[in-house]
Amino acid sequence: MTTNQPVALVTGASSGIGKEAALALVAAGFDVVGTSRDAARVTPLGSVTLLDLDVASDPSVTTAVQQVIERFGRIDVLVNNAGVGSMGAAEETSIAQAQGVFDTNVFGVMRMVKAVLPHMRAQGRGRIINISSVVGLIPSPYMAVYAASKHAIEGYSESLDHEIREHGVRALLVEPAYTSTGFEANSAKPDTPLQVYAKQRHTFDRLMVQAIRDGDPPAVVAKVIVAAATDAKPKLRYTAGPVAGRASALRRVVPARAFDKQIRKLNQLTG
Repeated sequence: MTTNQPVALVTGASSGIGKEAALALVAAGFDVVGTSRDAARVTPLGSVTLLDLDVASDPSVTTAVQQVIERFGRIDVLVNNAGVGSMGAAEETSIAQAQGVFDTNVFGVMRMVKAVLPHMRAQGRGRIINISSVVGLIPSPYMAVYAASKHAIEGYSESLDHEIREHGVRALLVEPAYTSTGFEANSAKPDTPLQVYAKQRHTFDRLMVQAIRDGDPPAVVAKVIVAAATDAKPKLRYTAGPVAGRASALRRVVPARAFDKQIRKLNQLTG
C-alpha cells in the first residue's frame, strides 16, 4: 500500500504531547502513525494508526519503521517525542539509572534517525523533529541527568541538520517549557537518595508540581510541531509557549552571572 498523503511517524503518542501532535498532524493533512510501547492499551486516536515501539530496542525500531514503509510507502516527518523524565540530585542518580534515561531520550532518538533517514534520503525530502526542552538550553538543578539528555539532543540535532540538508532532509528542534502532562508524576525518582539533598529535593518537587500544573496545554506544543513539519522555510529551533520563548531569549542576552543568580532564585537555592 502507498499513499499520496504525507506520512508522519510520532513516537510516544499514547498521551500528552505525542497524542496531541498526532491528532494535530492528522488535522494538517498527514497520514499519521503513532507509537507506544503497548499500543493495544492506547485509546484509539481517530484515524491515527497505532504501532508497538520501544525506542530503547534496536529490533523494535527496525520492525516498526519497516511496518510503516510497507503500509504507506514513505515517511515524510519523524517526530521523536518518546522520552522519560528523571528527578533528583545528580549524586543521587546511579550510573545505571542515568544510562536508562539516555537509552530512551538520546539513543532512542539516534535509533529512530538511523532507521528512518535512509528512506528520507531516497525520497530526497523529509523532516526529523526532535522534542527537546527548555532545559536543553538552561541548567536545571535536581534534574541534571534529564537536562544532560536534552542538551545532548540539542547538539546532536544541530550537527545532524548540517549533514543532511544537502539530501533534502532537515533535523529540527521543538523546545517546550513546563507542559501540563503527567511528566512529574511519571519521572523516575533518584535510586540512591541521600539525606544531604532531601530538603532541597522536596522543595524542587513542590516547585515542579506547581510548574506542571500551571504549564502550557500539550496542544500548544502540538501546534508548534505542525509548524516545524509544514513551514516552507523551517527554523532549526522552535520554542513552544511563552515561558520557553522567554527562557531562550534570556539565555542569549542576560550576562552569565545575572543568569546564574536568577536560576538559583527560581529554584530557591541558597549559597
